[in-house]
Amino acid sequence: MKKRGLIFDMDGVILDSEIRYFEVHQQMFEELSIPLDPVQYATFMGKTGDEMWEELVDQHQLKESAVSLLEEEHRRFQVHAIPEECGLKIGVKHVMQQAKALGYDIGIASSSSLQKIERVIRHYELPITHYVSGEEVVRSKPDPAIFRLAAERLGHTPENCLVIEDAANGMIGAKAAGMEVIALLDDRMPAQRLEQADHIARSHAEIEEILRKR
Repeated sequence: MKKRGLIFDMDGVILDSEIRYFEVHQQMFEELSIPLDPVQYATFMGKTGDEMWEELVDQHQLKESAVSLLEEEHRRFQVHAIPEECGLKIGVKHVMQQAKALGYDIGIASSSSLQKIERVIRHYELPITHYVSGEEVVRSKPDPAIFRLAAERLGHTPENCLVIEDAANGMIGAKAAGMEVIALLDDRMPAQRLEQADHIARSHAEIEEILRKR
């Protein structure tokens, strides 16, 4: 069956922001004397920040609360991970244009806030009108709800959609929703588990080739 819905994650797939978040977290972990375990960190990607800090506060018996650490994280993101300064992942707008030409309806399913998603779409003039935020579902990734809602807004069944994700949590959620998954790798980031990926790409140019062959 020809897939007609194409759902992009945003951070790390559209916006080149995951590396900025990683750098902020590296700094915070060092200040808190938390050893950076790449395997554990990979499990945080795609989730909301409160889940990460709750786990770390409990694991390391930190005196700081998860709420205060999340607030500090957001403060640093506003300085070091400004969406307008992160830039887009190389080739993503071209993939979007080519996907539309191939007949795909495209959208975004992101754990980020609605305000940030709309800010990125507006600033980078992305050809996207359908999107879902983690704020709109009870549980975000790896729960499949965000992907099912994205498919509904695109007007397709989940089985008729492909998802582009850079985080294992997103891949797990997309597969649980019944979708096909393209994993986008980034050698700058901790390696992700790829068991849920149907296709693996190291660039948006490779994603375009996958779409053309479908």
